[in-house]
Amino acid sequence: MQRYKALILIGIISVTTIFFSCTHSGSKVDKTMDYVANIIEQHPDSALTLLDSLVYPANLSKSQYNRFMLLLLQAKDKSYKDITSDTAIWGVKNYYFKKKDFSNAAMAAYYCGRVSTEQKRYERALFHYLEAEKYASSIENTNLKGLIQSGMGYVLSNQFLDSEAIPRFHKAAGYFHKTNNVKNEAIVYLSIGGSFLIKEQVDSAFHYEMMALKMAATLRDSMLISSVKQNISLLYMEQKNYSLAKKYMFEALPYAKGNDQSRIYFKQAKLFIIQNQTDSAEWCMNNAIKHLQNNRDNYILIGIYETWSQIKEEKQDYNAALVYYKKYADYLANIIEDNKSASLLDIQKKYQFEQLKNDNVSLALEKQKIRFYSSLGMIALLIGTFFYYRKYTQSKRHELEAEQKIDHLINMAKSFNAKETTFRNVLLHQFDILKKTASLEGYSKQQDDGNRSKQLVRKFNEIVYGQDSLNWDRLYEVMNDLHNGFFERLRDKFSDLNEDEFRICCLTYAKFDSMEISIIMGLSVNTIQMKRSSIRKKLGIPPMGNIPNFINNLSHSF
Repeated sequence: MQRYKALILIGIISVTTIFFSCTHSGSKVDKTMDYVANIIEQHPDSALTLLDSLVYPANLSKSQYNRFMLLLLQAKDKSYKDITSDTAIWGVKNYYFKKKDFSNAAMAAYYCGRVSTEQKRYERALFHYLEAEKYASSIENTNLKGLIQSGMGYVLSNQFLDSEAIPRFHKAAGYFHKTNNVKNEAIVYLSIGGSFLIKEQVDSAFHYEMMALKMAATLRDSMLISSVKQNISLLYMEQKNYSLAKKYMFEALPYAKGNDQSRIYFKQAKLFIIQNQTDSAEWCMNNAIKHLQNNRDNYILIGIYETWSQIKEEKQDYNAALVYYKKYADYLANIIEDNKSASLLDIQKKYQFEQLKNDNVSLALEKQKIRFYSSLGMIALLIGTFFYYRKYTQSKRHELEAEQKIDHLINMAKSFNAKETTFRNVLLHQFDILKKTASLEGYSKQQDDGNRSKQLVRKFNEIVYGQDSLNWDRLYEVMNDLHNGFFERLRDKFSDLNEDEFRICCLTYAKFDSMEISIIMGLSVNTIQMKRSSIRKKLGIPPMGNIPNFINNLSHSF
């Protein structure tokens, strides 16, 4: 206890010293971030430039740092920058949650979802969006609620769960309508139209796309009008109405800017290719190249030259096909090189930050050696405390897991009936459940609390897993005898199931729960759940489908 008091005292002294030395610069930082918050919606690029001017964010106070990180991610996302590596937002979300600042916690949780979405980790993204929805329920930020629902709709749609995505998009549209955010409402209707297209409900898709087009025209938003007209073109293409598909694609052209015009010409070229009008397709691709801006888009160019190479190859003009394929390869190499350069620039920027940090440390050493050594001592104590606490919590967690497993073993032993010839009873008999349970109970009673805490995990592993393993061949024979050889046929039908997965199938069907299976197989409960997800994929069961029901239904069809 005395050590903790000393640690707290050192922390207070250090924080007080730092506070008085940073008050003046902190005021300037707060004003900059206030201004950024006011312009971030309309001018995210300018906001990003201003945030970059706060040279080394690690020198900010905790509240300033978390606000800085949230604003920085907002600005990057609204400026269409890569945010896949911005995982610091997880810590920001936890900070605001602990502060009970649910407005910023909801915003941070939403951006956790955005980062996970860009990483294509859709299950994690959905978790964060649901978390954001919970935090946002107690605040009045209706626009944020719309963004959260829209984000969930996008994730569900990307997992081909469009029937679940559409209600989320409708909720988002309702929130945006309340805040008169016509642009976001139109974008959501665009997404609803896309979901109906995937569901092959083309009439409904047309309805929502036309609603989005009407709103975009009201706003006179050129980029949005262009996007909607391109989507409508795709709908007509789906109906094989190529004349209207081309009409809407060409109508999108005047509203597009920069390289978007080139993308439209390239899409138009693909429409001509579908109709075997290759001369018109080549004309469109020529225009696509002409409309590229000075900073040429390598991604558009590789698509154009790859398509052009294929056209020439079909016409048996192999020399021209080879020329275009070489251009395709050159631009592909440019993309690879650009990605390398971007990575190097990122490393260089981080290096410059680190160099600046070292300079600041050197200056601090010269001016205030006492503060430096006090801070160093505090850091050392904090690190030591952290590792001690981490080791302690891990030990407690393992002890708790062992206690839970012992409780399950005792319940399994109570359910054991040697007179009944069921798969469960045969397995528990082979597992020597009664002997192991008796040994564990006897050991538990012999130990006082101190020794029991230290030795329980080791003794559990020694008693439960330190003996002969189960005879699975014998268990499979019992299963097949009880079910007329069904499980042998199941293994033949789904031969891609590995041994662990097949055993989990058998145990799950025999109504062993996850903890019981983890005890029998010597795996963690999380590992069992992960393997069940793999089993569902291999058996063709939906993500949350019931494995025993599937096997039971299958047994009737064999």
